[in-house]
Amino acid sequence: MSPLTASYRHTAFTAEPEQLSTPEIWAVAHAVRGQMAAPLHRRLALDDIEASVARADVNGVTFDIDWDLEHEVLNPAGQAVMGVTEYDRASPECVMVSINGPALTVHENLLRSTIAHELGHVVFDAPSWVTTTPAGCAFLSPDTPPGSGRRDPRELRANEFMGALLVPPALLRVDVQRHAKKARFAPSPHPSRIIRGAPAYDACAQDADALGEAVFALAELYGVSESFMRVRLARYDLVRARRLHAHSSSSNA
Repeated sequence: MSPLTASYRHTAFTAEPEQLSTPEIWAVAHAVRGQMAAPLHRRLALDDIEASVARADVNGVTFDIDWDLEHEVLNPAGQAVMGVTEYDRASPECVMVSINGPALTVHENLLRSTIAHELGHVVFDAPSWVTTTPAGCAFLSPDTPPGSGRRDPRELRANEFMGALLVPPALLRVDVQRHAKKARFAPSPHPSRIIRGAPAYDACAQDADALGEAVFALAELYGVSESFMRVRLARYDLVRARRLHAHSSSSNA
């Protein structure tokens, strides 16, 4: 199988990414997704990630990817985490990705987002490890304790990649407009500031139940949680604030 390929602005000597803008990260996610799914397919299949993404070529740096979705993943303190991407120079051309399958298998949406997040580390962080061969590197998910207020910018980058990989802005724009037409949502006089030419919708101007149903349907379509979908809608400036809440629990049954 051909390796997964990606390219972006980077430092030639270390292969580290330069300071990429959010649209640049989304463009990388778009290119990667194009190798993993049909152009108009919404729910990205990640259940065969071990076979489909076993090798990568990023900016000309090639390496193998060893996925493990079968075992529990713990941090150095012995606490369970969702996933980790690691490098050991004893295997200089291989990056290891461990996903906490035993804990996440029953939470399909969380499993998918964790795989996508760790793939972000593979794409953006692994090339520099393979190039400079440090003694060892690892990114744990989550990377910091809740409420610590500290986020590694590399984690933020992996999150942006994850969001655009699972819910691409161009596809979501089309689906939001379809739901808006069906529910007769009134567009904002100010279009999206992120997606050129896309209508935006002020949540406070829409029927709360209809909006909740639309968010729920979009989340189901893409195979993500409602909270994940709300973040993407806001991130792309397609739906704005306040009434962008979860659908009622009865509708989730």
